[in-house]
Amino acid sequence: MIEAAVLCLAWTLYHEGAKNEPIEGLFAIAQVVLNRAQRNPEKVCDVVFAPAQFSWTLKPPPVEPGRPWDNAVSVARLSFHMADFTGGADHYHAGYMRPVWVKNMKQLGLYGNHIFYRRTK
Repeated sequence: MIEAAVLCLAWTLYHEGAKNEPIEGLFAIAQVVLNRAQRNPEKVCDVVFAPAQFSWTLKPPPVEPGRPWDNAVSVARLSFHMADFTGGADHYHAGYMRPVWVKNMKQLGLYGNHIFYRRTK
């Protein structure tokens, strides 16, 4: 059985890029969710389903069994046991996008197909 925090994180990884994101990018996306949840598994689902945080939650498409889902679950499970390598990233976007909100962020790096940021104080 998959525990709730792993399931919420795996859904996010699956819908945010498991079909075309390299494994490093999936781990970085997981770190963003965990950083927003203050690394507390009990807060992960609240972070994932908070309004206007992850677009996939507005109309969740079905999960199809196979390698992308299996990878998402594996990365989710492992992410709870690793240190944050993103420098405290709490936001990201696909490399082809240029969202307005980045003006208040510190760019931390590129992992996979996404650019990662941390909110500036």
